[in-house]
Amino acid sequence: MIDVAIVGGGPAGLLSASLIAEAGLEVLLLEDHDDIGAPTHCTGIASLEIAEFVKIPDEMILGGVTRARLVAPGGGHTDTRWDGFGKERLFVLDRAAFDRSLAERATRSGASVLTGSRVDDIEVTRERVTLHASGRQIEARACVLACGVSYAFQRRLGLGLPGQLIHTAQVEVDADPSEGVEIYFGRSTAPDGFVWAVPIVRERRPRLKLGVMARGNAAEHLRAFLQRPDVRARLHEEPGDPIRRLLPLKPLPRTYTERLLAVGDAGGFTKPTTGGGIFYSLLTASLAAETLLEAFQAGRFDEAILAGYERAWNDRLGQELRVADWLRGRLTRLTDVEIDRLIAAAASNDVQALVQRTARFNWHRDVIVALLRQPTIGALLARSLFR
Repeated sequence: MIDVAIVGGGPAGLLSASLIAEAGLEVLLLEDHDDIGAPTHCTGIASLEIAEFVKIPDEMILGGVTRARLVAPGGGHTDTRWDGFGKERLFVLDRAAFDRSLAERATRSGASVLTGSRVDDIEVTRERVTLHASGRQIEARACVLACGVSYAFQRRLGLGLPGQLIHTAQVEVDADPSEGVEIYFGRSTAPDGFVWAVPIVRERRPRLKLGVMARGNAAEHLRAFLQRPDVRARLHEEPGDPIRRLLPLKPLPRTYTERLLAVGDAGGFTKPTTGGGIFYSLLTASLAAETLLEAFQAGRFDEAILAGYERAWNDRLGQELRVADWLRGRLTRLTDVEIDRLIAAAASNDVQALVQRTARFNWHRDVIVALLRQPTIGALLARSLFR
């Protein structure tokens, strides 16, 4: 019987494996794809705050982010400079290379990483966790669910489903060089979400990552956006089929049970406002590892001790998630005309100064609260309360 089995080889699973193995425990990570980091379905925007958990060499960065342009349904736009954004350095990660580096760290730490190993079933008893994977039966003292947005295990084990899910689709193409991230809003463009365009440089070629987060058929919304004449004129090749995935916008009702914890996307951890999940994946992985190491030291894996994981992430993220979810609920009720007004209001000097003072890339509560106190923006958002 091994100490810890980890299901999933994304950032959350790989960091969990590293931290637990570094403490001297026997760790086996099972990844169903043949290669770590493939397929890539992440835009990869991150801040240097993730260096709290992992080192980021320069060769892993596809480009910096110094500006965000919000584009209204009516065509107006507002630019926000990010070179002074909370004094944070923002950049676009090569997610495939990032995941591979985490896998190398896990292996160096002593963890075993098995690719092409699909876990078909998980059984949890008071004595052990039993995993059925690719014809093998694996027994472990504890388990970390880091299987992304596949929620069959969570439902079967009584953890439930994320409180909200949304669809995404993304492509990457050669394109004209451009400055900064662009975010497009509108009921027809991306209902309940937005389209993003993120410039990168890969193999010395300027490219764009284009994606959509939306209610309904995200791939169709993305294809429609790509057909816009102003967008097509910037592309140097025909986009391929988009990579699609579900995205959780609320955590699971429970992220722990006896002998098992759920981390990253598998626990439903993303930012409700943007859908970004890299930082939350690394943070919840580190908290899960701390909780499991305490459990091994105590020699017990019951719900009472593993509940410490849920308390830990709630202490760090609870208020952030609740405030961001509230804002998302208000934004999805705005009409296109109201979104036009909101983005126009964001261009004012006082709002720009407010954003520069309070905004942090991974922590949205302070800037949201500050914006709600701003008269024009607060009034626009208040209208949605009565719909």
